[in-house]
Amino acid sequence: MEFANVTIQRKVPCMLRDGVTLYADIYRPSDANPYPVLLMRQPYGRMIASTVSHAHPVWYASRGYMVVVQDVRGRGDSEGEFVPFAHEAQDGYDTVEWAAALPGSNGRVGMYGFSYQGATQWAAASLHPERLVAIAPSMTAADLYSGWMYPYGSFDVNNCLPWAYQLARDTARRAGDTEAEAACTRIMAESGSILRQLPYSEGHPLLERYMPAYFDWARHPEYDDYWERFNWLEPFCKQPIPALHIGGWYDFLLHGTIRSYTALQDAYSPSLFHRLEIGPWMHIPWGRRAGGYDHGPEADGGMHLLQVRWFDYWLKDDRDNDLFEEPPVRYFEPMTRSWVRKERYESPLQEGDVRCLYLSGSETPANGALGGGRLVERSESIQAESAPDVFVYDARLPMPLSQTVPTDVSGRQDRYEILVYTSAPLAEELQLFGSAKLSVRCQVMDGPTDLVASLSLLLPGGEARFLSAGRTEIGVATRNEGGVCGWETAEIELRPFAIRCPAGASIRLELTGSGFPLLLRHPNGRSIAEAVLAGAGDLRIAAVAVDSKPDCASVLELPIVRGTSGSG
Repeated sequence: MEFANVTIQRKVPCMLRDGVTLYADIYRPSDANPYPVLLMRQPYGRMIASTVSHAHPVWYASRGYMVVVQDVRGRGDSEGEFVPFAHEAQDGYDTVEWAAALPGSNGRVGMYGFSYQGATQWAAASLHPERLVAIAPSMTAADLYSGWMYPYGSFDVNNCLPWAYQLARDTARRAGDTEAEAACTRIMAESGSILRQLPYSEGHPLLERYMPAYFDWARHPEYDDYWERFNWLEPFCKQPIPALHIGGWYDFLLHGTIRSYTALQDAYSPSLFHRLEIGPWMHIPWGRRAGGYDHGPEADGGMHLLQVRWFDYWLKDDRDNDLFEEPPVRYFEPMTRSWVRKERYESPLQEGDVRCLYLSGSETPANGALGGGRLVERSESIQAESAPDVFVYDARLPMPLSQTVPTDVSGRQDRYEILVYTSAPLAEELQLFGSAKLSVRCQVMDGPTDLVASLSLLLPGGEARFLSAGRTEIGVATRNEGGVCGWETAEIELRPFAIRCPAGASIRLELTGSGFPLLLRHPNGRSIAEAVLAGAGDLRIAAVAVDSKPDCASVLELPIVRGTSGSG
């Protein structure tokens, strides 16, 4: 049949090697010529087809592609039981080979889509199907442990728990349980309440029935055999194919996007290269006003046309579209509201590509923005005689941090549960891109606990625009009888970011014990690995001292941009 001037076949069966049948919709140009295939495999109902972020399949078909959108195992019309991620490698392999052999296909397949639909690409590509030529995974991870479920080294309950209820809702609908479906929908709409319900490892009967995989994610806090089978990056790297990585500065899967690209970026030739694009977007939507900040009319970055250029290069052998000649890294810089090109994404920081700011106390404590905490440019400028700064973290009242969007956090910085260190106004513009690293000399009483670091840009008018955050666990060492650990050095790698800091602005660093619900709340007094088991009665209070001296400095390393150009 015809729809929007392309030919559509609906509910086309694909039988897998184990006899399970999956169903797909196929969109193709109306003529009889053979075309390359763009394949998307997704769990939300194939009619959606990632259109919350991507163009409709009709658009890709109008550009000369056969588009196949398939319900994964146990979702939509497809047979079998849905276990998130578990079957996507083998099922994806079989589907690629099936799609390549469809009538009207020229035998060359690319995969596209974002989030779960991106993960299905990594899974299939990890088994190296012969007909899979290129992929374009957006806002996803090839290593589910470090890139998705535990991006800061602790369980991402903020995203995983509401998403588990979304998946449970669709499973309940498939089972005909309308009451459970409605209950899941209500819970999703009130996600703030379930994020405060403790413990996270129990008390969710709807998930126990319809999405038990959630408990596997939560109860495997360390990288083990369970997570190894969901690390598709390692086998992919043994036999890579071209990958276009698309991420968002405010997307919760940014770690996964960047880690996948950096593992592959050294492969660079006309026959095999990869590309990284990072826009000013949350997971949904890919718009211009994330966090209420207007990123301007160039915020979309031409992603639709870029994806078509990518697949034209690899699936249609269009080697004259200049894709290879362009620098492979492009990112959006929010202060100038423009795109910047770069030859490499450097991680970790290289010597000479950092600017060091040293933490310093003063005559007054560093608690709150009006305190005496400073960031100085030379270690000899640290005030040696100042007392250590101390904050108290009460796990019953965690400090709020809900998103990574560029909102004004100056109001929160008045809190005395936060140590605030601010640099002098910049004498000249400072351009940053990448992950900052923090090394802090600290001591814990009644730990273990978390040390949470947040960066913001303090503008001359008083706005403190959020930039980045990160965490690590401290106070794990054996305590004395008074519950006090010895001094230790905590190392934190913060979330990647990009900013062109104008002259007159200041860099501001916050240190505290929590950033809830973005980061899993540390209960204090027990390991973060046990946090999902902690109930309300297990939430304790801990104190953290921070010190910095000229001969034993606490230091913030900022990633300086080198070798960039405007994208036009």
